[in-house]
Amino acid sequence: MSATTTRKSATRKPAAKAAPKEQKPEPVEIKATAKKESEPQPEPKTLIEALTTGQAALIKVRANKTTRSLPYLAVGTEERKQAEAVAKMREGGATVDSIAESLKVSTATARRFLTNLALAHAVEAGDHDKAWTKGAREVIVHTVEAKKA
Repeated sequence: MSATTTRKSATRKPAAKAAPKEQKPEPVEIKATAKKESEPQPEPKTLIEALTTGQAALIKVRANKTTRSLPYLAVGTEERKQAEAVAKMREGGATVDSIAESLKVSTATARRFLTNLALAHAVEAGDHDKAWTKGAREVIVHTVEAKKA
């Protein structure tokens, strides 16, 4: 082959695949299910009730004015039990790093257990009740101020 000729195999298009034989789909029995209309939830009377029913969310406002949703660890949930176990380990003198290592989670996750539990305790103590009004979907619990130069 000379330098000016090209190989045809390099420019050849791949062969078209044979079209699959049409198969008749098997008949499927469709059962009629009554679609439940979501009933409107009653208006929550407390912040805790609004958070546990998902009608409100805790919000942190960052310095750049973006928002971040913060979790509320309701009493009796698995997340709350995990956070309380981490807090008990911390009270026992364990470091956050050693807790993270024993639970096989990151240090940041172990720290979040503690901060989320502290936030839940603050909500239950009524510290954020004034920030919530009936019908509000967001409750601002923390605002980060921009650092001044």
